[in-house]
Amino acid sequence: MLTPTAETRWHAAQPFVVTGAVAIIAGGFIAAGVARRPLQHLVWMSAYLVLVAGIAQIVFGAGQAWLPTRLAGTRWIAAEWGIFNLGNAGVITGTLMGSFPLVLVGTLLFAVGIALFLLGTHAANRRGWLLGYRVLLGLIFLSSLVGLALSVRARLG
Repeated sequence: MLTPTAETRWHAAQPFVVTGAVAIIAGGFIAAGVARRPLQHLVWMSAYLVLVAGIAQIVFGAGQAWLPTRLAGTRWIAAEWGIFNLGNAGVITGTLMGSFPLVLVGTLLFAVGIALFLLGTHAANRRGWLLGYRVLLGLIFLSSLVGLALSVRARLG
């Protein structure tokens, strides 16, 4: 049985864990569906769903729930979840539709989501874990910039 503190922390991580798990499963189904005849955008989308919308989201949600000494409020968590996932949806939809403006808006929302995860862990007492968490946030943010640059390159094509 979870202690009240552990239960509260799990409740804070739950939307990210559930959404991340759904994204991983969706990415797996898409990968299985395109295995016979791989289509570049669907293969990319499968990897994005598993790695970014799935695994990264689970790690970010768990980190912001367990690292800080004081949890963010439910409004903060809801905003964080909404902005991060709207960003993911914008990047995926924009890429599949070949719409650079949508990819750009999605990337900007994604970056705001990353910033919210960073700010949500400002008062943490687990220094080593916090450093690893922040490095991962930075790497995922940098990968979004690489993705945006690739989108610009494809647009100029």
